[in-house]
Amino acid sequence: MTVSSGLAFVPLRVSPTYNATKAAIHMLSESLRLQLDGTSVELVELVPPAVRTDLMPGQRDSEFAMPLDDFVTEVVELIDSQPDATEIRVERVEFLRHAEFRGDYADVVATLNRLDPH
Repeated sequence: MTVSSGLAFVPLRVSPTYNATKAAIHMLSESLRLQLDGTSVELVELVPPAVRTDLMPGQRDSEFAMPLDDFVTEVVELIDSQPDATEIRVERVEFLRHAEFRGDYADVVATLNRLDPH
């Protein structure tokens, strides 16, 4: 299992290196999955949103970050209910993951960065 981030798909102004490394992890996961096709090895990418931890200053108390217990519960439920999933995405990260596909990427980037308390 690899761990990327919703910020692999929509950048946050204050964390360009984090955004880029998480995007690289996403592409690495995609590429390794192609290489592993036909083998007994499965690769699953976990794509979390902001979670209430101490990863970034103020994130533990952020109203925009997902409570850690809720995140863990939803991830376990998704792993159990979607055993063949290539990405595990909680509901709160979907608006980031699919912004470009929906055609509202610029709006999501603007909103995310406007609401960010950093």
